[in-house]
Amino acid sequence: MRPPATDRDDHPGVARMLIGEAYIATCLLKEALRRIAGVPAGASFFTTMFAIGVLASAFRRVAAHALRVFRPRHPSFAGTAMAVAVLREAPGGIAGARARDTRFTGTIIAMSLLAPALRRAAVRAQRARAAFARRYGVAR
Repeated sequence: MRPPATDRDDHPGVARMLIGEAYIATCLLKEALRRIAGVPAGASFFTTMFAIGVLASAFRRVAAHALRVFRPRHPSFAGTAMAVAVLREAPGGIAGARARDTRFTGTIIAMSLLAPALRRAAVRAQRARAAFARRYGVAR
């Protein structure tokens, strides 16, 4: 086995870096469980998972009341009917009265309205990929 890389040209590789980061995350998780719940540092994997489950269950009971505000609510029938009416009439309001006679007008208008959002999502995905490549030294 060769020694770890010390020069920028001698990159340790993606797999070795990912395994190293997973190992560090596991060590941090075990240390946190040792400090919070008193789980021994040399505990088995199943003991660690059981402790995580117990802590998550306790946190859920405590935080359920506070997080209830953020829980999504189902729309009423009237709200759903109004949303459908707005979506159905939108092409006529944007393209005029003759848009009803043209096929797929609503689809074309919806895609043109969604294009900027999709472009932003694609740019973010490309930036994330470039950041991953910079971090792990993967060729594009």
